[in-house]
Amino acid sequence: MSHVLDFLLTREGFSVRLARDGREALRAIAEEDPCEVVILDVMMPFASGIQVVRSLRQTPGWSDVPVIMVSGKGAESDVVSALEAGASDYLTKPFRPREFVARVRAQIVRSRAAANGSALARDGVA
Repeated sequence: MSHVLDFLLTREGFSVRLARDGREALRAIAEEDPCEVVILDVMMPFASGIQVVRSLRQTPGWSDVPVIMVSGKGAESDVVSALEAGASDYLTKPFRPREFVARVRAQIVRSRAAANGSALARDGVA
């Protein structure tokens, strides 16, 4: 699935960094600069997407990065668990590729607007 998402996003002009499993994702959060959006599968080897999003939300610099969870698990309890852990959005597989890309773009736009609003508020412009 990660290669499909990589293809979709790269085709749309995004720069993509892949983590093969939850452990690699946790390492990236600890060691790398934040990115504009994180896409996580709920079910990943070594650390679940839920564990990764919880860690991300507690890591300075990463705590406000939008997280889109992608999963074959579509029960209400699964969606609620992901959102309560800190996910910004949740998509069930199979998903529509154009909708997926639109959701990624929407999360980035919201995140940028929030960051600009915070900067304006700090400067006394809000």
